[in-house]
Amino acid sequence: MQGHFTFRALFIGAFLSLTINIFFAYARLAMATAGMSSDYITAGAIFLFFLLTAFINPVIKTVKHSWGFDRSELIIIYVMMIIGSAIPTWGFTANLVAMLPAIFYYATPENNWAELLHPYVKYWMVPHDAEAIKYFFEGLPKGERIPWEHWAVPIAAWCSFIMAIYLMMITIMVLIRRQWVDHDRLTFPLLQLPMDMVEEGEGQSKISPFVKKPLLWVGFSIPFILFSTSALNHYFPFIPAIQLRNSLSLFNYALNLQTNVNFVAMGLAYFLSLDVGLSIWLFHLLTKVQMTTENILGYSLPGRRDLFMEGSMSVSYEGMGGMLVLVLFGLWTSRDYLRQVWRKVFHGNPDLDDADEILSYRAAAIVLALASAFVTAWLCMSGVPLLISLFFLFIAFAIFYGLARIVAEGGLGFARAQMTAQPFVINAVGTQAVTEPGMISLGMTFSWAGDLRTMVMASAINGMKLADSGKVRGRPLFWAMILSIIVGLGGSIWMIVWMGYTYGGINLDWWFYNRFGEIVHGDTAFKIANPIDPAADFHTIFPRFMFAGIGAGVMGMLMWARHRFLWWPVHYLGFPIGATLTIIFTWFSIFLGWLCKAIILKYGGVTLYRKMRPLFLGLILGHVFVSGFWVLVDFFTGETGNRIPIF
Repeated sequence: MQGHFTFRALFIGAFLSLTINIFFAYARLAMATAGMSSDYITAGAIFLFFLLTAFINPVIKTVKHSWGFDRSELIIIYVMMIIGSAIPTWGFTANLVAMLPAIFYYATPENNWAELLHPYVKYWMVPHDAEAIKYFFEGLPKGERIPWEHWAVPIAAWCSFIMAIYLMMITIMVLIRRQWVDHDRLTFPLLQLPMDMVEEGEGQSKISPFVKKPLLWVGFSIPFILFSTSALNHYFPFIPAIQLRNSLSLFNYALNLQTNVNFVAMGLAYFLSLDVGLSIWLFHLLTKVQMTTENILGYSLPGRRDLFMEGSMSVSYEGMGGMLVLVLFGLWTSRDYLRQVWRKVFHGNPDLDDADEILSYRAAAIVLALASAFVTAWLCMSGVPLLISLFFLFIAFAIFYGLARIVAEGGLGFARAQMTAQPFVINAVGTQAVTEPGMISLGMTFSWAGDLRTMVMASAINGMKLADSGKVRGRPLFWAMILSIIVGLGGSIWMIVWMGYTYGGINLDWWFYNRFGEIVHGDTAFKIANPIDPAADFHTIFPRFMFAGIGAGVMGMLMWARHRFLWWPVHYLGFPIGATLTIIFTWFSIFLGWLCKAIILKYGGVTLYRKMRPLFLGLILGHVFVSGFWVLVDFFTGETGNRIPIF
């Protein structure tokens, strides 16, 4: 049966996306609570979706059964929510908004930004009015209105740009979806929970079969009770908080391992294939051994460490080399399918049916080409030379594509790359080739291609896979995604600007409102004042790209062995992300989930594995729900700083 789209599903999906972008953004930035819209797990979407499926929908069906949301409608709502979850906080808007005026607000005679940066800033990229900037960080005087007129042009410019970026992300996933889903048969572990939540009971049943499983509530209660003690300790200090974050030091403190218990990561690990789970925690340990050896020997790459690098510089470049090989090798193995897509786009190949895709392949290719041209032109207008723009976009989207693949196959609710595209490009071509205006523009691209823990590309492919299971992959799903993006951008930008002028940005979240813009522009100023040339600075630049080559070689051998030998025990997926902060804090929980699955399969087989499935879904749901529950409690009590971490 083909799923159907309804106006009310689109309305509820848009409303809940707006809720995620306004309420959960406010909770994170003003109340200092959990990041419910910060990672690929899309915790805010899961929390709201559970309330809808487990409580609200049964009540509606009790009043009149036909009024309840059916499976197709629920899938549409959830897809819109996970798209919307990729926009606020670490997705884009919280990175961007305060960074724009920070280039003027944090300028001092000591950092010399007035000379190094201000002459090269394009007028249309940032607000310029001194009072508007001051009041954003320090709060409006009583009775004054928000000076939106000084924000209108930069917000319009950046929104048009990011919309084109999002269109590129979505259309790339449209073109590759069939390869990943039908040919590679990726498992999409992040969808295990929502797929169960949209189950429908038999006949006139009002309650989802999902909530009738006792093991689900056993798993749910464990993180809910444990984390609630920490939340109650915030209100009542005499209640002891249970410590779930620990570390282990070895070899006279030379090697430090985080041994945190994260129930989301543990639950998701249960749904990974054993070789993928092994890959993630094993490569983290091997990476830590490499960094520890470097520290003991006193070895480090020459030169200054760049922003948002994970691990040592050598490990960061190894990860970048591995990520590029992951993407290029994956595209090579998909070449037969991509040829079919090419023939479909240009010759109408009848052998490849795209009737059920959210866009036809021809339409997706046209949108991708137009959006790419717009993004390239925008970067050129901002000061980045044409060839540098194309090189930067290639590296940035290779990272996006690789992360989307890792999330789809590895089911990581928390993931990021070991380094970003900006330093890779600048070190490869030199600062003179980028030019001063280009350096400032590339610095500002850290808002959407830098310190990211979530993105629309991964949400789009997860949404398409979920919609495929509910047979709702028609063209309207594309417009549902676009609606969610528009609502999310508008809601989150309004909220972040409003909070700045209402409370004063310096009184709000330290990282987003203050530190992020300061370090991004400070890094740009340093690079302009200390130019890099690949030839003149060969002794500094060459070792970095040598390690990128080593990482590429290791990744290539791992992928070759994986495809060549059936007995090869270790998947390659964990190599490019082994040293990232997200893996540092979740590897131990992934190990525990992997170990549980290995033991269950060994002694109970597939039958016991399936019986225990609700328990691990409960661990994920309980951890997410307890964070969302205490966000609501704190909001109504006016409490701040009571953070029940998702990550």
